Amino acid sequence: MRWDIEQEEYYYKVYDDNGSIIAYFQPEYGQIEPREREYEIIERMIKRGDIVYSGLLYIPMVRFNISNEDDYSIEEVLYNLSSVIEGIKRWKEFIESNKDRLGIVNAYVRRAHTDYDMLALLMLLKFSDGLRLSKKDMLATLGILLDTIVDNGLL
Repeated sequence: MRWDIEQEEYYYKVYDDNGSIIAYFQPEYGQIEPREREYEIIERMIKRGDIVYSGLLYIPMVRFNISNEDDYSIEEVLYNLSSVIEGIKRWKEFIESNKDRLGIVNAYVRRAHTDYDMLALLMLLKFSDGLRLSKKDMLATLGILLDTIVDNGLL
């Protein structure tokens, strides 16, 4: 799959080949001092193509398929929740079996900020060789992870 990435302030939006936002990536810029000049210093780091060693990837995980406007039978709710549980188990297995190869340090689940019917996964990633803050390098590195996620049927 072909990915694209676009800077938005201090984080990046990741797009799929249809132009849909598929993830958000926030590099860990390190301890920035003075705090009141944080955004200016981050902008300088990005322009220079500095190297970071970790970051957070925010990606959709599972959808409940339960809207506020509709009523559901108990069977429908049980089916939807069973699907959600299976999806979470598949993500858990994916993370456990790929964490070392893909640099996944930890993963946290939260309700998606753009869709309350969805859970999102926040993965802490470590880049042992460093990751240059350039579009080309970020796409190459994140693309490996995203392609593996797609190949495992998780997106």
